[in-house]
Amino acid sequence: MNFRRHIDRLLGHSLKAHGRPCQQAAAACCRFSPHGELELLLVTSRDTGRWILPKGNIERKEAPYLAAQREAFEESGVQGKVRKRPIGFYSYLKDGDRELQVSVHLLRVTKDSAKFKETEQRQKAWFRPSVAAPLVDEPQLRQLLSSLNALE
Repeated sequence: MNFRRHIDRLLGHSLKAHGRPCQQAAAACCRFSPHGELELLLVTSRDTGRWILPKGNIERKEAPYLAAQREAFEESGVQGKVRKRPIGFYSYLKDGDRELQVSVHLLRVTKDSAKFKETEQRQKAWFRPSVAAPLVDEPQLRQLLSSLNALE
C-alpha cells in the first residue's frame, strides 16, 4: 500500500474544526529514517521555546495547505509534497487570550536545509510520533500526533 493511501486509511476519521474557519495552518512534516521509522519534525516557538509544528497565518486568498507548506519552509527549511486535505485540526490560545483554529496538513519531506529564514530564532528536531506527541502542549495536537503512532 502506498504512503498516501495508508495515511488516508489511518486518518480518515480526522477531527473537525467545529464549523469555525481556520486562521492558521500547520505542517506535520514527516520522513522515514535510514532504518525505515517514521519521524516528525518539531520546531521551537520563538517566544517560549516550546515544541510546536511549523505553523502560521493563512494569507488572504492563500489555500491552507499552501500556507502550511510555506510556514514549514520559513520556520524549518524543509520542502516537500503537502496534502491538500488536512489530517486534522486543533485550537490553541494565542498570547493566552485569543483562540485560533489550525488545520494540520501532512508534508512528506524531500529536502531539509540546515539554513533557513528563522535559523537564528528556532531549533528543530526529528522525533518518532510516540516521542513527539507528549512534547507539545496543545491537547488536541497531542491527540492528533498520537494517532500517527499507528504508522510507526
